[in-house]
Parts: sequence; structure tokens; C-alpha cells
Amino acid sequence: MLHSVTRGTGRPILVLHGAKLDHRHMLDAIEPIFSGTSGWKRVYIDLPGHGQSPAPPDLKDMKGVVQYVIDFVEANHPGQPVALIGESRGSHVAEGIAMLRPDLVAGLCLIVPGGNQPESIRPDHETLVPAPGIRDSLPDAAKPRFDRLVVQSPEIAENIITTKLPAAALHDPDLEARIQKAFAFSDDPQVTGARCNTPTLILSGRQDSIAGYDDALAMLPRFPRATFALLDTAGHSLAWERPDLAAALIRDWLDRLAV
Repeated sequence: MLHSVTRGTGRPILVLHGAKLDHRHMLDAIEPIFSGTSGWKRVYIDLPGHGQSPAPPDLKDMKGVVQYVIDFVEANHPGQPVALIGESRGSHVAEGIAMLRPDLVAGLCLIVPGGNQPESIRPDHETLVPAPGIRDSLPDAAKPRFDRLVVQSPEIAENIITTKLPAAALHDPDLEARIQKAFAFSDDPQVTGARCNTPTLILSGRQDSIAGYDDALAMLPRFPRATFALLDTAGHSLAWERPDLAAALIRDWLDRLAV
């Protein structure tokens, strides 16, 4: 069973977090975008082996993770397609759902997708907006995450401490090791050959040294209704680093969904 937290009412949007995180990160990064909006039910889940969702002993690959989320959608929203917002690992899961079960998907928002192949191109890391004097006050576990930021700030540092570090402590490393052995969908023609014709938003960071952006660009032919935005001064923490621009683009996606 997958743990979830719900905000709002209306048409369902399932929100999927990244690796070694849980729903708290997405609540912090995504929920403020819905301030002043209505008509959307946001369902923030913990993926298997993350947060309060246990790691099933039979789960051995990423396609199995996708199936667990599909089962959640069918159980909780029968007969009603859902929109999907996925960040990083969550975008990989969302893409898998859209390709395997397009009947379940009303739209896709993929934030910092890609970087899943050894040949993926990733820019060298650079911090463009430093925040001197903060790093020394951080817990040791937070410092590597802070160092990877393109935009550093006291607010983001606090968010790392309150959302990412607690989630990392709950992550199941045994499940992660199994998934990493069968992570990509590249050997599944049902996934790699499919197209998604629903309103889509793909957000990438120009300075994302973890996922890069070339994989996201290569996705565009399979998403004919996609807006693609490559944000300067943004890395893998794009939603924190460029929150106003990310929010404007996601609200535009919501408007396209509502048509």
C-alpha cells in the first residue's frame, strides 16, 4: 500500500517525488503553486520504499514501481484519468505510466527528467547564485546537497534540512539496489515506442548536472502536446531555484488541462 496525503478537491493530480525523498519535498515545492486556484485535488504519494510506503519484497525493477502506482490510481480513482506531476525519479515513473496506461493519464508535468543512461550528457556543476556563510552552519548531511545547488539561499538550505534529510533516513537501500539493476525502460518497446497526446509540460535546468537536459529534448517527438522549457540559472532543484517561473509554467499547464 502506498502512503498518500491529499490537498484540495476536484480533478485529481498525482504528485510523484524523486529518489530518496518522500511526499514532503513535493508538498513544499509544488503545493504553493496551487494557492489561489480551485478545482484540483492534489494527491502526494510516497513511492515504494520511501517515506511511509513499505518496500514490497517482490518488487525488483522500475517497471514494478510503475505498476504499484498504476494499482494505486485504479484503486483510488476508478474510471477517472489523473494528471501526473513527477520530479526526477518521479518523472520517470510518470512517463512509464503514460506509456503503459495512457487511458489513466489526463496530462503530464515532468520536472528535471532524464539522466538515466550512462551516455546522458550532463553539464559540469556550477553555482551561479552563491550564499556565502551558510554552508558552515549546516549539518554535515546537508552540505553535499547544498553544494550541488545552482542557486543557494537560506530558504533552500532550510528546506533541505526539513524535507530531504528526514526522507533520506527512511529510504530503503535494499530496494534501491534492486531497482538500479533494472531501472530504464529502454528494453521495453511498449514504453519507448509509445506517444502521449495529452497536455504535457517538460521542465529542465540549463545547469542541471544530475539529469542534464539532452534526454528531455529527445523526449519531445513522443509528446506532441508538450511545452518544453529549459530554465537558465536552474539545476536539479529547479522548483526551488526558479520558483516563480516554474509556477507560471505549471499554471499554464493546468489551464491547458482544464480546456
